[in-house]
Amino acid sequence: MKALANQDGMALLLVLVVVALLSALLTEFSFSTLVDLRATETFRDRTKAFYLARGGVDAARMILQEDDNDYDHPSEFWAELPSIPVEDGEVSLQIRDLTGRFNLNEIADNNGNQLGSYHAFVALCQEVGIEQGLAEDLGIYIRNWLNGTRNQPATLDDDNYYAQQQPPYLRGGADLESLADLKLVRGFDRDVREKLLPYIRVGEKFPINLNTASAEVLYASQHDGARQILLDLADTEEIVSYRQQTPFSELNDLDSVPGLDRQRWSAAWPANSVGVKGEIYQISSTGRINQGTREAQASYLKNGDKIVSLKVE
Repeated sequence: MKALANQDGMALLLVLVVVALLSALLTEFSFSTLVDLRATETFRDRTKAFYLARGGVDAARMILQEDDNDYDHPSEFWAELPSIPVEDGEVSLQIRDLTGRFNLNEIADNNGNQLGSYHAFVALCQEVGIEQGLAEDLGIYIRNWLNGTRNQPATLDDDNYYAQQQPPYLRGGADLESLADLKLVRGFDRDVREKLLPYIRVGEKFPINLNTASAEVLYASQHDGARQILLDLADTEEIVSYRQQTPFSELNDLDSVPGLDRQRWSAAWPANSVGVKGEIYQISSTGRINQGTREAQASYLKNGDKIVSLKVE
């Protein structure tokens, strides 16, 4: 009878072990299924968020196309957009006029010839806290980067510099297409880029928009190496202060800025270098669905309704 009782005990122990193993397997299977389900839901939400973000860029394009007045100012509808509910998610849009920033591609032409805007760039650097010697060097490094002779035997000191990097690479040899390219340009370390990024852009050449340019950009843009500086920083700060309440609908509105007279402001900037309209914009669109979020960044040319660059993250 003892042997039979021992066999019953072993059988019960074996059953308990099997049940424990099955429970563990079931728990693991349930957990794996839950993880897969969550991953599928996240993928679904991120996919939907992608299309929301991408659609937001197109919505911003339409908003800008509908804005057909003769000036562009941050008080307008395109610059103060609310979040847009879409089914179980939302789209957040932000549109910035980049025409109020200094264009790095105007420092030199593609033959390496230094242009008057080189001096404006040096002045801008000094206004944002970069000392003059480094500012002048940075302008030269940009000038060399724009020089289109990169496929010829190395003729510039910068060619040797880029050849010694790990890994080595060639300088651009053409206009900068993105501010991200500055990471490759000699001298433009993180500290320099952080100081300059709020004030600079790249792309096509357009007059600087008086309605969106900073006081620093308006002051610096007078410099061309030969021109007398007629407006000091206090004057350009007064321009910015005035336009916060009253947009400039035409250049002649500068007559209303306290302390300015037409003789000074009309001669302050190079011909056709300032205006009151935006031409190139940065569109930031964020799509959200539950836990899924995607962001789209686009550069957009209003005249011609053209997306110059698009990146979705």
